[in-house]
Amino acid sequence: NGVAPVMGETSPTVSSVSPKLYAKPGGHHNGRPHLGSRSGSLAAGSPRPSLTRQPSAITEVTGDGSKPRDYLILAILSCFCPLVPINIVALSFSVMSRNSLQQGNVDGARRLGRNALVLSVVSILGGIAIIAAAIAFNWGRILKS
Repeated sequence: NGVAPVMGETSPTVSSVSPKLYAKPGGHHNGRPHLGSRSGSLAAGSPRPSLTRQPSAITEVTGDGSKPRDYLILAILSCFCPLVPINIVALSFSVMSRNSLQQGNVDGARRLGRNALVLSVVSILGGIAIIAAAIAFNWGRILKS
């Protein structure tokens, strides 16, 4: 038909050197043998499942029909108590619980929410005890003088 196939032009500046020439000895990228992938898939014939977290099948509700609570308001209120390291940890557990629920990890969100609740209550009760002890101590000094 008179039309010849056009061959693709290649740039003389582009090198077509294989990346295998730059590999370290041993044939692997870092010189160590490839130990396996943690990409989230189950390899054919693999005796163990993936080590990455998989989202729960139930992401919005738990077995009783409600989503797990993160107790963020209680953790924020506990930050006003004078038991500083405990209330900051309670706040961080509450935020981690909310993040776990958004990622679909319902069991982790429930566990972290329960930890946030316990630490918030301990912080509030401990703060009340410290404030009561400080008031009693100061009133005792005022009454003596």
